[in-house]
Amino acid sequence: MTIKDIAKLCNTSVATVSRVINDDPKVADATRQKVLDVIKEQKFVPNITGRNLRTQKSKKILVLLPTMDNQFYTRILQGIDDKAGEVGYDVLVAITNQDEAQESKYLDMLRMKTVDGCISFFNTLSHEKISNLAKDYPFVQCCEPTLNANVSSVVVNNRQAIYETCVEFIQAGHKRIAMISGNYYKYSEQLRENGYKEALKENGIEVDEDLIIKNFYRYKDGSDAAKKFMKLKNPPTAIICVSDSIALGAISELKNLGKVVGKDVKVIGFDNTAITEYYYPTISSIAQPRYDLGREAFKLLLEKLEDNTSSYKQIILPHRIVHRESTKPSL
Repeated sequence: MTIKDIAKLCNTSVATVSRVINDDPKVADATRQKVLDVIKEQKFVPNITGRNLRTQKSKKILVLLPTMDNQFYTRILQGIDDKAGEVGYDVLVAITNQDEAQESKYLDMLRMKTVDGCISFFNTLSHEKISNLAKDYPFVQCCEPTLNANVSSVVVNNRQAIYETCVEFIQAGHKRIAMISGNYYKYSEQLRENGYKEALKENGIEVDEDLIIKNFYRYKDGSDAAKKFMKLKNPPTAIICVSDSIALGAISELKNLGKVVGKDVKVIGFDNTAITEYYYPTISSIAQPRYDLGREAFKLLLEKLEDNTSSYKQIILPHRIVHRESTKPSL
């Protein structure tokens, strides 16, 4: 099987197939996908540098981010880059904007061996597609593994982190504890909500669905949720947020409503990003070891780069509850 054969099957020119193989951005998306589908179906390996292409290494890895708007990723990327640099790998970062077509386009770099492996922070693809991808290529996930997929990943114990936080509030006397969750990152959201509900039930507190709001991760979402909570006949005295950006919005709205955050209402976020220390009041948060998440993600990828048939692993790193003014002077 040659490039000429692939071109014939695709009813296109050899030059077009060559441009697809070399990731030329000028190729139309429909044509690119058609060529890639035929290449995959025929299990064709482009003979760019002779028969030894399969063993050739680019010494580059791809990191896929869903967005650049979240400062949470910065420290993780530093961990990946530092660990990769120790063994001579360069790191390429691409933004998918949570778009499946964009994601598939970047993953073609893996399929076409432009990069040797990939670390992804979030995927729109189905668990079947992710499992197949991880089976065929060095591919791992960081923070948000795809539910039910066979893939190596590194995470924190999301359920336990929220469970412990909720129990702390309960032990401090809080009965009305609200949660502002997300509606996109299914893996972490599901586990965090499970931890919240389990803590309440185990301590004899009925789960009130009016105290759970699922939205996105914008400042406005936190603000809107806090406004709804405070309109309840029996509003919450503590609010657990699944991100610091949500917590920031919630705190801002509570202040607008004349509430003293940390006294009238306790608020805690998740991720312990830089904003938590510089806002007023300073924001309590559940810290993820972001730099270590990055280093461990690359270590997992390196195992796959050395032997992609190695068993799948999930590494769980420790979290830490950091109390600041938004939950003090006492919980």
